Amino acid sequence: MSLEMTPGLRSTYKQRYEPNDDGLRFQDLVFEGNFVGQEPLRDGILGDKVQKQRAKSKVLEKVSKEDVLVDQFTLDELNDLNNYLAWNIWDVLVMRATEGVSGMIPRQEYEILAFMHQFYRWPEILRMTTDEVGAQGILDIGASARREIGTKVNAVHDWSIGAVGFGMGRCGLLALEAIGPNDYIEESNELLKFMQRIEYGKRQDGYILNSQDRYRCQIHEPDFLAGIINQLETLEPGSPKHDSFTRFNAAAELLAFLDHMDCRLGLGDTGPYELDNGNILILRDLFVNEPIFHWSDVCDDAGLPHAYTIAIEIDPEILGLQEIRVNDISTTFTRPKNYIPAIVGGAVFAREQWDTPMKDVRSIAIDDLGGELPKIQDATLKMYGKVSRMCRRDLIWAGQYVYYVDMILPYLRKAGTYEKACDEYQLWEVDQRVSNYYYDISKRGFAQEVVPQKIFSGQGYLPFGEGADLRRSKYRWL
Repeated sequence: MSLEMTPGLRSTYKQRYEPNDDGLRFQDLVFEGNFVGQEPLRDGILGDKVQKQRAKSKVLEKVSKEDVLVDQFTLDELNDLNNYLAWNIWDVLVMRATEGVSGMIPRQEYEILAFMHQFYRWPEILRMTTDEVGAQGILDIGASARREIGTKVNAVHDWSIGAVGFGMGRCGLLALEAIGPNDYIEESNELLKFMQRIEYGKRQDGYILNSQDRYRCQIHEPDFLAGIINQLETLEPGSPKHDSFTRFNAAAELLAFLDHMDCRLGLGDTGPYELDNGNILILRDLFVNEPIFHWSDVCDDAGLPHAYTIAIEIDPEILGLQEIRVNDISTTFTRPKNYIPAIVGGAVFAREQWDTPMKDVRSIAIDDLGGELPKIQDATLKMYGKVSRMCRRDLIWAGQYVYYVDMILPYLRKAGTYEKACDEYQLWEVDQRVSNYYYDISKRGFAQEVVPQKIFSGQGYLPFGEGADLRRSKYRWL
């Protein structure tokens, strides 16, 4: 009998945090990647363990502040990160068999264009941002998330700098044969260093990714978290109040995805945090109104805040919780899968703008959610109407802007370099090479066949060659 069908199953999820535990397998697939002559990797805690054992450097272990402030990674460190991110990308994407598939928005096409655009353009913009605020300033931006809710300085954005901009961007260009394995080494270092510094500043435990810490994203300061916990309202499973809370979460989540062109940048989970009563807490940010995008006017017209934050209290014993993962794309997965019947408490908050001070964040009583829900539904309906009238090319370029701009937008905003990136670095311009690739990705089934084969399978993440020059650049020496 499966976990999903076992009544009265006792919670054992805390065993997953014991050093010798290998975790559960959430799916039966294996990751082969480029590991010639080695056993394929599995998902979850076991996959992370094996990757750490195979690494040639210590970059996947707990790192120090001194390590993070070093200007560049070594070649072994770069290749260890490349290998780890290849597996990590597979690990988060294989959980959803329909990744990249949308009946309305050409996800695969806009994703691959954005990946390549990011790899070409982000390094110089992130280098400029680091120059403006210093390496310590980047750590401080990461640390800001420890005392905020409704912030896009979150796991999925942090992860995207390395996994998407470096990992998938480089892999896509290699698959397109636009670059070689030893091209853009200096730029690769810029991307991975920025990610490491942001994540180190945020986590402050020496780890960089949630998967390195058994899928925990416990970043909030205890006193800040206590202020949220104190506002939790009791939710009796099956009650009208419980139903109102879960319906609100579903509606806001749908709009957050749609406002971000059907992608996960609109959602950010942190946790799990253990409460004094033995329950666990997940904090979920839902970004229902991102004003940087012109199509968000329907959200603004509806009077929606930038983000809602939903505090979700789960009783692990009701669920019979065996494992919980808050993965590196800010998404919570549990075994058993459906945790909604085990939600026993909740709270809702609204942050009007991305920089609204925490003291001005609005708390919304669950009994008052009925006043928020019609605004979300109205904006969702109008968003569907707007998107359905956009031609395929507009949808593709809109989607690539979501990836290309939004994935680094939180850090540019915090550093005060967004305007400079627009004015001096032409952030919103499309690189001519990427513009030309718009036509290439439709050839040979590139977006539908080559991308999954190379990127999602891990086969395309070629290592940097032995003895390659860390200074090798395609920008600086033009």
